This record gives sequence, structure tokens and C-alpha cells, in this order.
Amino acid sequence: MNFEFEEEHRILRDSVREFAEKEIMPYGKEYDEKGEYPWEIFRKAAKLGYVAADIPEKYGGAGLDYLGCAIIAEEFTRADSSIGSAVLTASLGCPMVKYFGTEEQKERYLPKVVKGETPSAIAITEPDAGSDVQAIKTKAERVDGGWKLNGTKTFITNGSVSEWVVILAKTQPDAGYRGISAFLVETGWDGYEARRIKKMGLNCHDTAEIYLKDVFVPETHIIGQENFGFYQLMRFFNESRVFVGAVQLGMAVGAYERALEYAKQRKAFGKPLIEHQAIQFKLADMWKDIEAAKLLIYKAAWLIDRGKANPALSSAAKLFASETAIKATYEALQIFGGYGYSKEYDIERYYRDARVGTIYEGTSEIQKLIIARAIAGKLRL
Repeated sequence: MNFEFEEEHRILRDSVREFAEKEIMPYGKEYDEKGEYPWEIFRKAAKLGYVAADIPEKYGGAGLDYLGCAIIAEEFTRADSSIGSAVLTASLGCPMVKYFGTEEQKERYLPKVVKGETPSAIAITEPDAGSDVQAIKTKAERVDGGWKLNGTKTFITNGSVSEWVVILAKTQPDAGYRGISAFLVETGWDGYEARRIKKMGLNCHDTAEIYLKDVFVPETHIIGQENFGFYQLMRFFNESRVFVGAVQLGMAVGAYERALEYAKQRKAFGKPLIEHQAIQFKLADMWKDIEAAKLLIYKAAWLIDRGKANPALSSAAKLFASETAIKATYEALQIFGGYGYSKEYDIERYYRDARVGTIYEGTSEIQKLIIARAIAGKLRL
């Protein structure tokens, strides 16, 4: 058992860190205040192969393993919680196409993302269907040559900036989760409308409500088998939850490092904050939880790379890393005191940005439910 990165992963980490500290870290406050998608940074990251890095070289990607993708995610949000997350989630629609799309779909749509031409998106959540995926109401009705989609999706990352979106819709409304299919929809098609949602954090991270009104989807644009969308989605979550966990881990690391540096410089009662036991204990707890989160993330990614993705471990990694990010940003802000609450320092942004981690990509409660089912023998691993 080796707990050290192989040389290729160490080189990757160092290269990504150098890029992130130069091209991402200095601009966090600016993009948070502008609330604009970081197109220029997205394109720079894509040029270096850091966007959707697991996409095979055949389609223009770097062909990295999943551990490599987790390393990139951690380094990007360590540099900045908002820009890092925005650039990383450009790949959200890619896994469904990569694993279940036709060769034509892969050749046409995946290169657009890895080249930095457009982010991608996947639309699952609806106003009345979040954690309960089978409750979605968006319908796909068969017509000559394809389908017509009608419905509303909400909280869709990149919904108003992406050129294409994977839409989950009911093709057999009375069949519950067995009647869901996935479709590849271009956002320029008639009937597609997206409106950006204003949020507490991740302000340069596009989040939208999507309205689908008689959107015609050609026969060629169903992804995988009809009525198998739910099963495809579960495969997607096994990986995406580890990826989101790595995003949250990076936020925790970024907050911890900033708090540690501040505690060394700021003095109170005649000595640096770090010499006060109350502050030492906060930092010790942050370090401890971050190290534990790393082990969960790296092991879950390692299993994915060996074709042994474990749904319970993926959920545990996402659960622990996201809750660690919330605790770490909370304590970091406390260490900064009043300055942490001001816009002058990064910590208030990290605090806002980390909060959604226990909600999106499956709430903490859903992750615990998956783990519980696994240990009770009710979930096939």
C-alpha cells in the first residue's frame, strides 16, 4: 500500500498548482463581484488539458485517470473557490456522452468542451424533484423523427452558457425510474430557454432555470438506451460525487492555508494568534479533517480507475469532504475575526461558496442513505 503519488501525479499537481496560482488565485474577488462566467480562464485551462481531462485523446482530451482529475479539482478550488468550481464543472455533461453516447455524439460534442469552446451541462433537478430523481416531470413524447421535450429544470450548472445540455426526461411516465431517458439538446434549438439564478455564493458559476417548450430532439440525440437513463445516471453519480468531493476538498485546503498564514501574522494579547491554544485547536481540527477527506477522495478515485467504483465510498467521499469544507471555512472565518467577514479577504467568499457542497450532487442526507443501504446489504456494490 503506497500513500504517495506516483511521479506523473506529482508532476501534474505541481503544474496545475503553478497555473492555478498564476491564472486563478489573483482574480477571485473580481469575478465574484462581476458575477460573470470566467471565459478567458476557462479557455486557458482547456488549452493546457485541465478541462474534462479524463476525455480520451481520440476526442481531444488529455486521457487522464480519475485520480488525476481529482488532483486538478483540488488545486483549482484551493486557488479560488468560485473560479475554480466554475471552470471545473464545464465537464458536467461529458461523462454521459463519454460512456453512453454514440461515436457521432462523442466526436461532435466532446471536443467542443476540451478545446474550451463551450462548457457542458446536465439537467436533472426540477422545481418539484431534487433528490427524488424518479419524480421528474419533464416529458419526452415520440414524434416523427425523434422526440418533443416539455418541462422545467432548475439549479442547472452552465444552463445559460453551454452550447449543449444532457436532459433527463420521462419517456414512459408511469414507469417511475424505469421510464427515464437521457437526451443531448443544443441550447440554440427552438423552445429552449434559460434564465440565470442569483445565488448566495459561486457568483461567477453559472446556475440556471431551464424551460423546455416543444423542443424537438432528433432520433440521433438520445444518449444510450431508451428508458435506461436512470441507470446511466447512477454510473454518472459514482464518479461525479468523487469529483465534487475533490472540488470541496480544495475549498477546505484553501481556507485552511489562508487561516494558517493569517494566524502566524496577526497578533493578539502580545503574541501571534497561532500561539494561542484556542486557535491551535481550530487549525489542528481543520488539518485532521482535510487529511481524512484526502484519503477518502483518493481511494474512491483509485477504485474508479481500476473499474471498481464503489457507490458507498463515492458517497462517503463526497459527504465527508463537503462537510469538512463547511467546517473549515467556518473556522477559518472565525480565525480572521471581523476581517473574515469583510470583502477585503478571500475567506468570506470561501465561506459562501462552500455552503452548497452538502446540497448539490446529492445532499448529505442522500449520501448517508446510500451508505446505509450498502452496509445493510440492500445496495449492490
